[in-house]
Amino acid sequence: MNCQICSSPKSSILTKPLNVSCGDYFEGRRLFPADSDNASLMECADCGFAAFTPLLTWSEQTFQDRIYNQDYPLCDPPFEDARPRRLASWLRAQLHTETLLDYGGGRGTLAAMLRRTGIDARSYDPFHADDPLPAHTFDVVTAFEVIEHVPDQKDLLQTLKRYCKDDGLLVFSTLLKPKRLTADWWYASPRNGHVCFHTEDSLQRLAALCGLRVQSLSAEMHIAARDEEVLKRAQMWHAPQVNDAPTFALEGDWQTLIRS
Repeated sequence: MNCQICSSPKSSILTKPLNVSCGDYFEGRRLFPADSDNASLMECADCGFAAFTPLLTWSEQTFQDRIYNQDYPLCDPPFEDARPRRLASWLRAQLHTETLLDYGGGRGTLAAMLRRTGIDARSYDPFHADDPLPAHTFDVVTAFEVIEHVPDQKDLLQTLKRYCKDDGLLVFSTLLKPKRLTADWWYASPRNGHVCFHTEDSLQRLAALCGLRVQSLSAEMHIAARDEEVLKRAQMWHAPQVNDAPTFALEGDWQTLIRS
């Protein structure tokens, strides 16, 4: 299978057990039982986009059963409260009366925090909540720590674009990978449901394919819009820190963690 961004050939750069989670790198121990199933991380020879197989072909039900189950908070402890609180504080400083859709918003914590400050915010998440997608468009669409979870990148970005007004702004986070991975990388952890990983190059190409302009505020935080003027108004925003840095690294047979 060639790269879904630029159609160039891909090659396997590492094979990782499916039960390795990002939380392992923060806790200094394996949080889930050793898994005999492995996933190959395939990297594009041109744009550097990488993705885990076989997660690209999993059904939504498989993701629900194997990833987004009752143990998911172990993978990503900030998911429930700390990250939404940090991002809500940041957004309150940037937004005023805009309407907002938080796509992939978990249990709706971020949207609820924003509503308490007068921002008309809604949330949608196919795995963690039952709220349907709204039928209208929004001034701002956010997707924090969502991009890396979705197998079909073009479909996702087109969906986010569809819920943005023509003069709307898309704000999203995903940690960019180096052009070439030469060692393990904590963010590439299948148990979190992390499937796809962008370089700066592949993210620019994806945005162009979807008729969007994109600007990275940091290695984690990005903005996109149809209109260049909309992008210019937001590109001076000071990017918040979305994820903390892990203090451990996995070695050898993926069982040994050392302080990095």
